Amino acid sequence: MTATSISRWWYGIAVPIFLGVLLYGFGFLFILIGPSEPAGSDGELLIKVLSLAAVAVTGFLLYLMTAIYVISFALDWWSLSKTDRTEWSPSGWYLTIPLVSLSNFSTPVVATPVVIVGGACYLYARSHAVGRPTIEILR
Repeated sequence: MTATSISRWWYGIAVPIFLGVLLYGFGFLFILIGPSEPAGSDGELLIKVLSLAAVAVTGFLLYLMTAIYVISFALDWWSLSKTDRTEWSPSGWYLTIPLVSLSNFSTPVVATPVVIVGGACYLYARSHAVGRPTIEILR
């Protein structure tokens, strides 16, 4: 039995984890090579304004991915715990991961690594218990 026949909500967990890693990479690069001195020309000013806009968009994406993550995690946990197609029922302790991810709205720097690691652990345990999902697009 593949996991896609039980619940497809795992996509909403995996995609935010992947994008969270990319957003953290972008933030780290911005800290390392981002603008740190006043603009000397109009071209430099444009780059500084665009990089500031990119940071704002990144923050908005982090909030959007947090909402998708919390909803998808709860629905995937609920559908797996209520189905009779598998013997595995995820522990209620897994629901602390989306609760921690809600703190992304106040302390994203601290919460995002916890959310990424916790979600990856849940998906790992899920894949071993339920089976690896088949992704039709990759075939």
